[in-house]
Amino acid sequence: MTKEKDNRIYKVLLGLLLLGLIAVSVWAYKNYNENESIKADLRDEQVQIQKELENISAEYTAEIDKGNVLNAELTSANDRITRLVDSVSRLEADVKVISRLRKELAKIKQERTALKERITVLESINKDLSRVNDSTLAALNEEMIKSQEQSDMLSKLNENMSRAATLVPTNFTTQGVIIRRSGKQIENDKARRVDDLKVCFTLPQNPLAQDGVTEFYLQVINPENNVIGSKAQQQFDGQSLTYSKLVKFNYQNKELDICELINAGEDEITSGRYRINLYNGPVRISSSEITLR
Repeated sequence: MTKEKDNRIYKVLLGLLLLGLIAVSVWAYKNYNENESIKADLRDEQVQIQKELENISAEYTAEIDKGNVLNAELTSANDRITRLVDSVSRLEADVKVISRLRKELAKIKQERTALKERITVLESINKDLSRVNDSTLAALNEEMIKSQEQSDMLSKLNENMSRAATLVPTNFTTQGVIIRRSGKQIENDKARRVDDLKVCFTLPQNPLAQDGVTEFYLQVINPENNVIGSKAQQQFDGQSLTYSKLVKFNYQNKELDICELINAGEDEITSGRYRINLYNGPVRISSSEITLR
């Protein structure tokens, strides 16, 4: 009787153990499926974050290609996004990683919004400035037509936009001269008789130009491709200009005729073609040629 009772107890315990194992297996299976589902959701969100980052990067690249005024900031922001995209593709998706990526994406979106607003404002300002410049150019054009021919005026207008006004010479001519003891100068085109070269030009009346003492650099290049005269040098932003003579004059917003002798050496004047250039600082403002027989 006791033995039969013990058998029943063992059976009951065995049944309870089997039920426990079944319950644990069901729970483990359910928990595994839930974990796999969470992992799949995390991977999907990771892919979505990567796509959003790539889309923002594409927007920045388009703005950079347009030559946007904020190119430096856009390039810096785009580089950060590119590095983040590279790291996203290598990270194992988990709750901690996705949480950090969400925060980074939120910051990048805020930065994108701020940059878009600044770009919009700057583009609006540039359009306004463009309209102002167009109006200024038209006004200057009308004013200059009153005193000069249109071809001379247009060349001055382009420079006036950057320097308020620039003197542009007209009647730029060069001639060989024989210099008498009395100082009288006689024009001649035979190299063996010429004592020096004389360069003349006219500065027209220009109400926009700054008055006062001004300097031009006169450069004469002989047939041997050598600069003649003083052969002095002047540096402009790392570039050297070799010139024949420094021409100083006092401009008072009125038409001014200027003639200068080069003071060339006896052995510097030979037969052939001479090139004459006139510079205002580093900018060549006029040129001509002369041939001596």
